[in-house]
Amino acid sequence: MTLNMWNGKVQVSALMTEVRRLRPDVLLLQEYAEWLPEQLDAERITDVLPHRFVLPGEDAYGVAIYSRHPLSQGRRLPGNGPWQAAAVLTMPGGPQVEVVSVHACAPSFGWRTACWLPSIRDLPKPGGRLRILAGDFNATLDHAVLRELIATGYRDAADATGKGLTMTWPYYEQPFFVPKIAIDHVLAD
Repeated sequence: MTLNMWNGKVQVSALMTEVRRLRPDVLLLQEYAEWLPEQLDAERITDVLPHRFVLPGEDAYGVAIYSRHPLSQGRRLPGNGPWQAAAVLTMPGGPQVEVVSVHACAPSFGWRTACWLPSIRDLPKPGGRLRILAGDFNATLDHAVLRELIATGYRDAADATGKGLTMTWPYYEQPFFVPKIAIDHVLAD
């Protein structure tokens, strides 16, 4: 399960209701604000997802990985935009999967435009340990850079399950100046 916390504006109680209902093995969060660890602990996230690698940050920079199973080798990925992080999840019986919380730069203006391409192109490619990339790619399947990443050996989970056109942003129902688009993805090798 992955969610952009909209710089900490998502209600933690609503998130935890969904986590308890859906029971994900992994929760990947983007725009993980500095006050969220305390709020999630108060909502008893450790009862459901006891393992974590978190990098709270200001503005839209923070990122987090919560897991039902042990995590190791947590690290922030290099880059100039919003933080992206990876950790190795050890599944019951021993298989390991690297999970990556993705938050590519939004190609909206100024420095962000120059940051966008490398924030996707520099994501880890398939090979070696199994890997899942999930989060806010700020790219649709119409963007060549995302199609190029998928072509390295990933499959888009929404596309593979027949839900490739499920719109993910903006996710609130207030009037907005852009149509809804699918910029959030789960890719697995």
